[in-house]
Amino acid sequence: MISKLLCKSEVNFNAQVSEELANVKTMNKVIKLGMPVRQQTN
Repeated sequence: MISKLLCKSEVNFNAQVSEELANVKTMNKVIKLGMPVRQQTN
């Protein structure tokens, strides 16, 4: 019973972490794309 609960929470945790990493990657892409544009306007 306890091991099943641990597995479920571990899977949820891993899903959250991978989702966060995807969000960070997306943000990095947006920031990288935005940087040259900002530099050009200066």
